[in-house]
Amino acid sequence: MRLEEFTFLPADVREKALRFLANMIGDPCAPPERLLADLEAALGRAEQNQSFIYLRGEQPTEDDREADAILFPTGLTTPTGEDISAKCVLNKNPNRQPWFGLFFQAARREGFVIGDLYFRTWADGARFLEEIAELAIPERWSYSQYQSKQQHPILKSYIEKTFERLKQQGYILREENLLLFNTGLINRYFREIYVLGEVDPEFPQRVINPRAVLENDRLVLDVFKNRKPPMATFFEKITDVIFDPNLEINTDDIHIIDDNFDRIPAIYRDRKKSEIFALFQSAIEFARIMARRNYKLVVPQYYMGQIQFLMPIYLSGEFSGSPDFALVLQKMGNVYRGNTILTLDMAYQNARLIAKPDTTWLSPDKC
Repeated sequence: MRLEEFTFLPADVREKALRFLANMIGDPCAPPERLLADLEAALGRAEQNQSFIYLRGEQPTEDDREADAILFPTGLTTPTGEDISAKCVLNKNPNRQPWFGLFFQAARREGFVIGDLYFRTWADGARFLEEIAELAIPERWSYSQYQSKQQHPILKSYIEKTFERLKQQGYILREENLLLFNTGLINRYFREIYVLGEVDPEFPQRVINPRAVLENDRLVLDVFKNRKPPMATFFEKITDVIFDPNLEINTDDIHIIDDNFDRIPAIYRDRKKSEIFALFQSAIEFARIMARRNYKLVVPQYYMGQIQFLMPIYLSGEFSGSPDFALVLQKMGNVYRGNTILTLDMAYQNARLIAKPDTTWLSPDKC
């Protein structure tokens, strides 16, 4: 079976997925054609050997009719020897491929991981997140609309993606077997919060025994001689993160609404799709009107190496309370393209990477 027959994979999604896989295997220059051929072969093996793993809510299920995602082994590994699996989610559109998208994940080791930060037990990882939450200026790091099994899930995502960006920028300090990076957070006395860890001698890309420290920690001063690790940066000019309400907005309403129907509030799901499309377009114009009066209304997010924007969508046509969801906009030349919609929990988690949103609608207390 061809990959394009197995999963609905728009060209831009396929390109990003292959680029991500190239970085994951430690070969950023790997030709996309070669990776695609490897995946086609892996899919064929999985079909022949019946080695698909069906998931429901991230848990394996033997009944493929209950599955909302599927995994198959790619035969590829990370530089540290972890097996990489390909993941597709259930395609909710009829008359199309049974699955949607293409995502990759490494086989989980025992313990708890935050990106490349490794903790021996789940409890160790939870303590690490709690230490940072207690050190930092108080803010809410949990979802409002979704009950996560993980404590401080927004903080976990923030640390993971911040560390990944710092690696890309070369902003991590190393001294012998020790490693130091800047979380971008501060405590109430304006001291910067760092993470100090050790390079795993078995897997050099992995950080073991990470702990939160302040910039004036004695070990930091002694070992790193007062060298200060820089913060991660996600844009070059302040204008890069300011939405221009005068530019045209193009959206593929059918794709956005159909593929993300579960992210639309239940009170609208019984309506005709044509009615939802009409409300959606009106809501975009309402948000544009508000954005002309408040440049902070549309919030930036950093995703896949690019700045995008999160626009609040009020299907009711009334600017009050929390919006129904956020529309993701990507600037392409002199227009914005609407890529997808996110729940408010998802939108806040993405936006928090750049900065804590200073807006009335995107707050973890109101999401």
